[in-house]
Amino acid sequence: MRTAVAVAIAAAFALTGCAAIARSTPMSVPQLQADGAVATSAHATVRDSVLTRLVRRAVTRGDRTLDLLLLSGGGQHGAYGVGYLRGWASRADAPMPRFDLVSGISTGALQAPFALLGTPAALDTIAALYRAAADRIAPTFDWWFWIRRTGGVVNTSRYERSLRSTVSPALRAQLQSEFAQGRQLLTATTDMDLGIGRVWDLGTELGDDDAALARTHALLYTATAIPGIFPPRLIDGHVHSDGGIIANVLPILELDDYRDLAVRLRAAGVDGTVRVRLFVIMNVWTHVAPRVVKPASRGAISARSTEILFWAAQPHALRRLQELARAVSADVPGLDLEVRIAQPAGALATEPGADKLFDKAWMQRLEQIGYEQARGPAPWDSTLSSYVRPPAR
Repeated sequence: MRTAVAVAIAAAFALTGCAAIARSTPMSVPQLQADGAVATSAHATVRDSVLTRLVRRAVTRGDRTLDLLLLSGGGQHGAYGVGYLRGWASRADAPMPRFDLVSGISTGALQAPFALLGTPAALDTIAALYRAAADRIAPTFDWWFWIRRTGGVVNTSRYERSLRSTVSPALRAQLQSEFAQGRQLLTATTDMDLGIGRVWDLGTELGDDDAALARTHALLYTATAIPGIFPPRLIDGHVHSDGGIIANVLPILELDDYRDLAVRLRAAGVDGTVRVRLFVIMNVWTHVAPRVVKPASRGAISARSTEILFWAAQPHALRRLQELARAVSADVPGLDLEVRIAQPAGALATEPGADKLFDKAWMQRLEQIGYEQARGPAPWDSTLSSYVRPPAR
């Protein structure tokens, strides 16, 4: 009997295609402290490379303009962003720019390569993937998670297969053609061991061999791995998960970086004021859904507190970007930074399907909402503080 049970469990493991996560070598706090210095150096390298290539793009463009696109996390709600990109690209009066840099967090990391390409075919491809997500791509519940110890509760086999087939050698070749022109593609994960975000330059990571392509697949998977639901991954010996744990958008540059950019632009012979346009597509609303909370339940209060902590960071991050734009425009000679933000209405948070992991009808509706907003007379939104409820649109 025990043998039959063991065989059944082994068969179930084989069918689900997931394995327990474990380190190949032990890790210690002193080692992590040393690794922290390495990670800091790597971040500085990425930031320097970003600035170098932005200068190159400014020289190549010759129109004193740089266009950056930030795509946020949001899980299934990324359907909104896909619809928005399609609607924006279809406008004749205010067409979508050919972005110099695209960054993506979580679901935004999946959209980012296609947004960088920006062609109708590329945007149709990502739209088709989101439309098929609920039926053919989304992870399924892993009934053996309690013994498998993967660090998650879903089986991601078909999701990872979709990643491998979508981020193919053919897509790599298309992206590398854009990278050769100085255009950039960034994503981020959260290093759970170090407790920091890690920015990944996919133009560097997406090399020519199979190993580089496999690493890129792993980075994109990990960048979207919702903590506690998707199993995490070990990247360079560290546990990594969804980049949205640190921040739901990835702007990469701070005020001092823009000062450095202005100096480099002048050194490269770019005279006059360079306009940097920072476009943000939030793939989810910025305020937590209202909820009737049981005042006597400690569990309910604790869970709601965690929920509010996450959501309150969304408007704060966006308002900080707007404050950065004012500071750069006022205090950095030679640069003018403007920020435009699009986001789904907060009232959508209470609608059926909004609280699901993947809901086909809901995703189709969100895509249409994004498409219509981008094509409408008011495609860009203002951002309210976390002390104010957003009105229904």
